[in-house]
Amino acid sequence: MTFVEARNAIVAGLEEHIGCPVVLSEQIADVPDFPYCYYSVLSTRSTDHSFGLEEAKDGAKIRSEEVKATMSFTFCGQNRELEDGGYIFGEDEALDLSEKAHGFFLLDAHNISTDSGDIVISSVGTVSNRSGFVVEDTIRRYGFDIAFSYVRVDERRRPIVPIAKTGNPIGELTK
Repeated sequence: MTFVEARNAIVAGLEEHIGCPVVLSEQIADVPDFPYCYYSVLSTRSTDHSFGLEEAKDGAKIRSEEVKATMSFTFCGQNRELEDGGYIFGEDEALDLSEKAHGFFLLDAHNISTDSGDIVISSVGTVSNRSGFVVEDTIRRYGFDIAFSYVRVDERRRPIVPIAKTGNPIGELTK
């Protein structure tokens, strides 16, 4: 499994669970309507390289090891009036989304199975206030970090060198 496969599975599951967009932080794209979540990648491959399985398969060299990664999620809400005359308090909206997502990682997504392997959530941080100001309006933000593990597989194809009848791998050049 690669980090991208793990990240995509986590983001898709979270987006489905909370029912609003989960987007990459600091990308060049339109900001979604409120509420939304953005994520940052803090680390993709933290390991001590002490564990690794090597095997030769079909002319390839394969190595796998358990690695850890860390992502940060921030949930955003903003005070606003609704078309039906109601009112949304951004503080409550962001906090509610963050709590819902926190529960998702603690219960439903503790172990995510994919076609590429399993993702195990090993740590779910504390929900904390991450609010900031944008001109006159305040975007209310709450968030937390998660750490997870997955098995990373690296593969390198080895060229197959034909062996001549002389037993010399480079052929008949020794004459």
